[in-house]
Amino acid sequence: MTGEIAATPPSALGRAVRAAIVVALVGLVVVLAFGFRRDPQDIRTGTVGRPAPAFDLERLDAPGRVRLADLSGKIVIVNFFASWCIPCKEEAPALVRVWERYRKADVVFVGIVYQDSPQAAKEFHDRLGQTWPIAMDDNARTALAFGVFGIPETYFIGTDGVIAGRRIGAIDEATLIRGIEELRSK
Repeated sequence: MTGEIAATPPSALGRAVRAAIVVALVGLVVVLAFGFRRDPQDIRTGTVGRPAPAFDLERLDAPGRVRLADLSGKIVIVNFFASWCIPCKEEAPALVRVWERYRKADVVFVGIVYQDSPQAAKEFHDRLGQTWPIAMDDNARTALAFGVFGIPETYFIGTDGVIAGRRIGAIDEATLIRGIEELRSK
């Protein structure tokens, strides 16, 4: 031997492992490509057009509880949020303006805290001038029942208790007003 190492042919197992890795990587790229092309608004949860899931949650902004059953006969805007969520901060001014416009009417806003601490959520709510009720969603059961995809997410519930619409991502003032006015005209 002269110091050269003889190349050994790759084993069948080695080729199979490399082929599996290549197939997995191609599959991942395809899945990601389709996922990033989709508008999050296109994601269906199956809750729109159905009765809103009942909830009974502890309030953070005041003593007591927030119960969907207590809001029967009103238009209810449910906003899932968290203090760490940047789009939640971006949508806050629109939510405040629309809340001020409708708060004395037949419209109720409810903020539901999603995967956040009670203290951070309350500070966020107060700092941004939000005065509607907020509640803790311990174990995310309410979010799961609503089919929350990611926050912020806003649901429009009609006076009949049926979810009439949903917005994934930061909501703007025009979208809020349009959703509320459509429900008020029914």
